[in-house]
Amino acid sequence: MKASRLKTLAMIMWVAILGLCGLLGVTTFANQDVRSLFVPAPGHPALTASLVARPPTLTLTPSPAMFYLPSATARAATAMPITDTPTPGQFVPILQYALTLPANADPLTGLVPAQPELLNRRPLAVKVSTFPRGIVRPNQSGLTRADLVYEYYIEDGLTRFIAVFYSQNAARAGPVRSGRYFDEYVMRMYHAALVFANADERVEKHLLESDLLPLLFLPRDDNCPPLCRDTSIQGYNNVFVDTAGVGPKLTDNSHQTLRAPMFGGLMYPMALPVVNRIYTHYSIYSYNYWEYDSAHHIYKRFSDAADATSFAQGETYAPHIDNLTGAQLTADNVIELIVPHIFHNEFDRADQVFDITLTGSGDAYVFRDGRMVKATWVRDQTDQPIQIKDSDGRLVPMKPGVTYYQVINPESTIRQTGDNMDFFFFTPLRKVTPTPTPYGFEPTPTPRKSHK
Repeated sequence: MKASRLKTLAMIMWVAILGLCGLLGVTTFANQDVRSLFVPAPGHPALTASLVARPPTLTLTPSPAMFYLPSATARAATAMPITDTPTPGQFVPILQYALTLPANADPLTGLVPAQPELLNRRPLAVKVSTFPRGIVRPNQSGLTRADLVYEYYIEDGLTRFIAVFYSQNAARAGPVRSGRYFDEYVMRMYHAALVFANADERVEKHLLESDLLPLLFLPRDDNCPPLCRDTSIQGYNNVFVDTAGVGPKLTDNSHQTLRAPMFGGLMYPMALPVVNRIYTHYSIYSYNYWEYDSAHHIYKRFSDAADATSFAQGETYAPHIDNLTGAQLTADNVIELIVPHIFHNEFDRADQVFDITLTGSGDAYVFRDGRMVKATWVRDQTDQPIQIKDSDGRLVPMKPGVTYYQVINPESTIRQTGDNMDFFFFTPLRKVTPTPTPYGFEPTPTPRKSHK
């Protein structure tokens, strides 16, 4: 009898111990493995143990309300920090990247190119126009061959691309248009030569008097080919470049050492918000969205097909087509980059000559595989690409492939509705300047009214 009671008591104690261990295991898993990686969207509750036990597909909370980004206050650029030192929490993902990225992979895409020998040269950044819409879009070429692309606001409701070509060439990229201050940041980060068709006098003077002078490739008689005018197109949006022909004309077209981001799969993707469409509204003229194609695991771009009736209202979209390949623009990663837009003086403000200061750090929203990661961009080295990190300072893994950056300012607003996310660019106020226009100043002509 006593033996039977002792046996029953021992069994009860054993079950209790197993139950306690299981509870501790779930709690530890939730606290260490999931919560440390989950970055909740604004308005989302923190991830709990109950969610871990029964992982749902989290979606953005439907809400028509608009609110400011976390950094949506006017601020100057943060200082450029000293070379970043990895923390213990960063060591493992950095080591993982170093072990898995093939030695002959493109550091900008993480992929091994069809022609690996192309990586033994300097990357090339090309300014590509997108307005006037009716003239440029039927001829816009080469963007599907770029490794990565930045789109940013220039003036009068218009945006422009700066596309970086490295692992592929485009026989016809353009129309090539004028440069901006932001282009310097891209040149330095990617050690790139810059193909552009002149610039505002202030910007051009700044570039020509800098140490980047040997890497500036402008329309000149001795630069055609590869940078030539297509006389069948009327107007000044008729300059195109064969990217393969630029390198041989540079004084230094040697291999460059570039820091790659961390490429790899998302850990715990089910714990990240689902976002299938990313809208960026720059103005009534310039707007776009990226739609996730779950069948092909890529984002497809749709751009403005006509002027909107008002800001973010009455917009008309069409697939954005590269006329070199006939293919729609696609991306593996889409990143909304929050960067201060400043003016050096009131004269620049009146003419909307922005300096989009990509220095220090700022907020970022990373979209890949139909999911969103709230992150931070960090430019800790002047001559190396930015890094994307999570809230704990760990590198966010990029999907191998093409990345598009949509550059907006901290005063922009964001709205999330279901699996849609809208970013609304805030155009800095334009004030009449008391500074007279400098004698003899002749700005590069830019369409200011017709966007058709």
